[in-house]
Amino acid sequence: MDTISLELPADLLDIARLTPDELKTELALMLYQQERIPYAQAAALAGNAEGQFDRLLQDRESQSASDKIDLDEFLSWASHDLKTPLNAIIGFSKVVLKGIDGPVNEMQVTDLTSVHANGQRMLALVSNLVDMARINRGETKTNFETGDVLPVIEEAAARWKAQNPAKELVTVSLVSSPALPLHMDATRMRQIISNLLTYAALYIEDQGQLTFTFEEEEAAQLNLSIKSAGAKTRGVSKMDITMLNFISRALLELHGGKLLQCQESEQGANIRFTLPKG
Repeated sequence: MDTISLELPADLLDIARLTPDELKTELALMLYQQERIPYAQAAALAGNAEGQFDRLLQDRESQSASDKIDLDEFLSWASHDLKTPLNAIIGFSKVVLKGIDGPVNEMQVTDLTSVHANGQRMLALVSNLVDMARINRGETKTNFETGDVLPVIEEAAARWKAQNPAKELVTVSLVSSPALPLHMDATRMRQIISNLLTYAALYIEDQGQLTFTFEEEEAAQLNLSIKSAGAKTRGVSKMDITMLNFISRALLELHGGKLLQCQESEQGANIRFTLPKG
């Protein structure tokens, strides 16, 4: 095996606070981890037996792992700090838009409307990221109580329609029971409905229509479907559909339900999911 000699000024080693042997060990570890030299050559360069070099590698990997941040944990506890500046942007832009701080011209209204809308979108993305992180860590906050699920579903659909006036939403109830009791977290249930309506709406232009149907097909199950139809949009955000799918699926499973289908169709999107009754 060819060898080379490397001379370094002593004052450079002093600055780096390394002895010559420590420098050779650091160099051996770096070159081996970058796959630039084989294991035996790295161990020889470090001046260690192979067993000793193994321990050095394990120590370095453990140190690297401890230096990495747990992104799920970070998002879970940092959610307030992430959302606070966005809420300020949304709130103050709305104040200025209303003319509370003085009159605004047409161009300013257009710009402020864009700021407000993009602030809301960013806040929704951050909220989804935080939900995904908490789901991954098993820290999803829930408050389960037994109640009638039908008013919760209808209220969620009505809220979504009020927030998305450009989209036509048709709600079809094929349920004959006066009430359908379900052990649920009402807030999370509304989130599921809103998320899945938003998912379906992503695939159609504003002039499109969504049909939301829920029916009793089996004694122990409530079947729900959402279909969107109309002129299809171009370039649906993969981030949005991934987030909405992941969160909705996880929250449905917390309720004992299941997301059976959530995908693009020829006209827009088709979604089917179930909830247990009783």
